Amino acid sequence: MMNYQTKYINRSRATKRTRRTTPELWITGPDPITHDKYYAWLKHKAQAKFRKEDYYLTWEDWQKLWTPDLWEQRGRRADDLCLSRIDHLGEWSMANVQIITRREHLQRQGEFHRGCTC
Repeated sequence: MMNYQTKYINRSRATKRTRRTTPELWITGPDPITHDKYYAWLKHKAQAKFRKEDYYLTWEDWQKLWTPDLWEQRGRRADDLCLSRIDHLGEWSMANVQIITRREHLQRQGEFHRGCTC
């Protein structure tokens, strides 16, 4: 993972020693990629709770889903990868999730909201 840009580490406050900028204090250890994965999992879980969706993905499940090569392709552009539920009304569990491009996800989401059973 060359040129990996961390997303959840606040580098602007490097002079102020806090838990976020002190890798030896991180729950996940000093690896910034694992740290980013952990924070992404926490945010994903919190969003599911906010939307009142059942969430059964553990931190270990998240690590199995997001292998290093897939994690590098995750993002906000149309051809970047995202985690999506197979059954939009089902829970977030290993049996009901898949990693697909955002373009595919948005197409499926549109079909779901329009009632298409394609």
